[in-house]
Amino acid sequence: MPEPPSAATRPFVVAVWFTAITIAAIVGFTAAAGLVDSMPLAWTAGLAAAAGTAAWLRRAVPTGALAAVPGWARRAFLVGALLLVPQLLLLSAFIVDANASVWPASLWRPWQSRHSCVSAYWVAAQRVTRVPDLYAEPVYRPPTPPTQRREPNLGPFFVDVYEYPPTFLPLPRLLGLASQDFWTFRRLWFALNLAGVVLGLVAIARRLDTQAGTQAVWLTPFALAAPVVVGTLQVGNVQLLFIVISAVAMLLFERRRYAAGGLLLGYAVASKLFPGVLLLFLLVRRDWRAIGWTTAVGVALTVVALLDVGWTPFAAFLHHLPKLVSGEAFPGLFRPEAIAINESVPGLVFKLGLFGVPNMGFAAARIVGWVYTLALIGATAWMAAGARDRAKDPVLWVAILLLATLRSPFLPNYAVFPPLWLATLVAAVAWPRPGVRWLTIGLGLALSVAFGQGAIATPLNALLTFVHTIAGLLLVVLALRPEPATEPVSLPRAAGEAAAPA
Repeated sequence: MPEPPSAATRPFVVAVWFTAITIAAIVGFTAAAGLVDSMPLAWTAGLAAAAGTAAWLRRAVPTGALAAVPGWARRAFLVGALLLVPQLLLLSAFIVDANASVWPASLWRPWQSRHSCVSAYWVAAQRVTRVPDLYAEPVYRPPTPPTQRREPNLGPFFVDVYEYPPTFLPLPRLLGLASQDFWTFRRLWFALNLAGVVLGLVAIARRLDTQAGTQAVWLTPFALAAPVVVGTLQVGNVQLLFIVISAVAMLLFERRRYAAGGLLLGYAVASKLFPGVLLLFLLVRRDWRAIGWTTAVGVALTVVALLDVGWTPFAAFLHHLPKLVSGEAFPGLFRPEAIAINESVPGLVFKLGLFGVPNMGFAAARIVGWVYTLALIGATAWMAAGARDRAKDPVLWVAILLLATLRSPFLPNYAVFPPLWLATLVAAVAWPRPGVRWLTIGLGLALSVAFGQGAIATPLNALLTFVHTIAGLLLVVLALRPEPATEPVSLPRAAGEAAAPA
């Protein structure tokens, strides 16, 4: 029988169990509601997932191990769990019933209720074989005159415009076969997103803790607890999942599970492009098997997509790609409110235009984007070649992914996720150093404050998101800051033993 927790550790043990069981129940409940559209069966699946997680925790996480967690880490986890779990519980109700509530963008809910990124994935997956140009805006929403207010065109949602390569679509099309309609697809997609992100965050944190002796796993809730990150799960955007599975792929390569790692990273690169910077990291490290598996999976995914949807969407994407790189493909870059929440490095150009600086358009953004690309390549190669302490490699993986996301011409509110995740890892590594620790916490708090489009004055929002961009770059600097040399320990000498020469 496991020893009962002490009075000091009991709240922490309860919080760990409650958090894990609740997230498992939410995943089981929403996934089942997506597969069968039956609330009794969904509740049954949620309870079964909770019971299975409780049984696993009882076997795999001894109470004694939890009791050994330092007091600061226990307190931090309690705060993080209290911030995260209630938001996920409220969100799960909205995922099951999209008509449950309506809200505009605000500090507490930065994504308005009517925005749905996953709607673009659904529509693209359904229409990819029936339209000549998958990237034409009328595929997703009817043309609206500038003077006319646009209305929701998928229940309470505005359908978003699809911007990814066709190689992303096999997964949405496969899940679509298991779903009855968009509403069940949306539930299933949320469950996949939440499960993949949480499991990946925990896996990376445990890897760091095991080899570097840190307590990162207990800071993990703070990577998700900001309302803007929870809101990204709400709208179904896949950015969080692709960032996490890219890092998990690096972990799998490290463990010599090349096929699984190649599957994750290959799909991420073929779908979102920016994780491809990790291939440069692997190239410098001369990890040829990882590169080979990732390339093979990317080629296989391309073949599968071609066989599934044909050449037409690929031709449309090649035509669309220059606009995607320059930013002209994103409707948001033509509206001041959306420009204000753009946190990318090329996006700084458009922000300067908001403040009246001349010639700050797409041409200038292209130049800044390519200059930054060269800097990203150099920084990645330098990190891969210069890292001596492989125990802290997860910090490098997340730092590189953060820098890679900043290359996008349009990077809205979900931009804060990789720096918040990096902040949890840097704080865990630097906890014994109060100066770095408190600076990291301060940067994390600044990143957690976010407003959506139109929630505050456009110039003020532009300044706030500029602070986010700078905070992310500062966190990368902190992540790469070398650890101070430790003083040699003087061991007591045996009686009569001569002192070592200085």
